[in-house]
Amino acid sequence: MAKKTLKAAVIGTGNMGKNHVRIYGELQLLCAIADTNEKLGQDLAAKHDANYYADYKELIEKEEPDIVSICVPTSLHHQVGKYCLSKGIHVLLEKPIAMNAKEGQDLLDTAKKHKVSLMVGHIERFNPAVVKVKEMIKKGELGNITAIMARRVGGFPPQIKDADIAVDLAIHDIDIVNYLLEEQPREIHSNKLRNHIKHREDSVEFFLKYASTSAYIQANWITPVKIRKLNITGTEGYLEMDFITQKIEFYKSNYEKFEKEFDGFSDFILRFSDPEKFSISVAKKEPLKEEILHFIKSVTNNKPIDSTFALDALKIALK
Repeated sequence: MAKKTLKAAVIGTGNMGKNHVRIYGELQLLCAIADTNEKLGQDLAAKHDANYYADYKELIEKEEPDIVSICVPTSLHHQVGKYCLSKGIHVLLEKPIAMNAKEGQDLLDTAKKHKVSLMVGHIERFNPAVVKVKEMIKKGELGNITAIMARRVGGFPPQIKDADIAVDLAIHDIDIVNYLLEEQPREIHSNKLRNHIKHREDSVEFFLKYASTSAYIQANWITPVKIRKLNITGTEGYLEMDFITQKIEFYKSNYEKFEKEFDGFSDFILRFSDPEKFSISVAKKEPLKEEILHFIKSVTNNKPIDSTFALDALKIALK
């Protein structure tokens, strides 16, 4: 028996939402979109041969989609997400999961109650460079990880009106570090500042202490150049990764142990020579499309999606 073709809808068609619309359109799954901006919504719907609704509840009632991407402001995640989940619809919700941990937990509970999937869009998990780095770590190519540093900085995005820098931006790297290490930090220290924005923090540094590793995360909306990079130091090498270009540079440690005498005592000393440098290529793919394809595949195959990781990342970002 052939599998049913899913009907997809998108609620919220701003910066991220319009890309969800494009991808569902390319996959020939899009049935409708909802947005309070009538001109924007109608134009986008016409472009992708979909129906337009100003009210997302009307869309749900009339179109009865199987899956929906929710790309509304963070303050509306709980309200819109809970409504869709309660209607038995599988939801792909843009990160963060919610404004606070209580709302996030309620969304997870609602999805479980109605036996539908809630996938939170931590898009960097589907970046081909991140996928490759995780593979390298699991294979032991970096040895024991001793330190991770992530930088996600750039100018202020005017479309973000209800979240601070930690919840909107740093949360990406908080989740990626947890994902790569497959553990949660034991200690969390942060420094949040308001530089140019009166009511929200626009720069933050996190220091996270794991069982045998530490991570430093810097994020801000005040740097005039856009940087999205990850550096990892291990006992067997050092790695630099660029989220944007999806390039990886790996420096493999070259060392030998030799015994040296110190007044009758001896010790083993590491002598380092020039490291081998490898430029690692990955097949460049659009992370958002990979994310949506994963969501569709999971729903189609009735494979549960566990988004507890998204709540974990939010709790750290809010701490």
